[in-house]
Amino acid sequence: MWCVTGDDRSARAEALFEANWRAVLAYARRRASHAAADEVLSDVFMVAWRRLDDVPADALPWLLACARSALANHHRAQRRRLRLLARLRPTVTGEPPIALGDGRLAGALARLGARDREALLLSAWEGLSAQQAAGVLGCSPEAFRVRLHRARKHLAQALEPVEVPAGATATSMEVRNE
Repeated sequence: MWCVTGDDRSARAEALFEANWRAVLAYARRRASHAAADEVLSDVFMVAWRRLDDVPADALPWLLACARSALANHHRAQRRRLRLLARLRPTVTGEPPIALGDGRLAGALARLGARDREALLLSAWEGLSAQQAAGVLGCSPEAFRVRLHRARKHLAQALEPVEVPAGATATSMEVRNE
């Protein structure tokens, strides 16, 4: 172990980095993407800087142990992100993110196009004015009003009861979506 202070500390950290960064980066790149490996390299030398007094004279095994731990943290974080994306996917693909209570309304909203659904949600659920909603969507307030008018018309059509001809089955019916 090294016990360093002041300028010696900086010199020791720089020497440690220069002597080992390629090996640590190669280790990480064999186990993760280039971007992740770069993050691991940064994490390893941040830990080394903070714990410089704990770094042994033969530093590479200690640094690779840090890299192994940083990679494990990276992989855990990546799995958490993937699980979160899987849970959020229904809202990203257009299903209403809030339970509406009325299955008919939720179904009608789900059948609308993304533009119509967004206009309705910004107006009704978020309570935005036409000017505010237009700012969110990057259009003029007049264009938003037209979009909202059309969306309301499409929602009304989606909410109309579908008349099922006698003898028809669900698979023989087409979903009405304009």
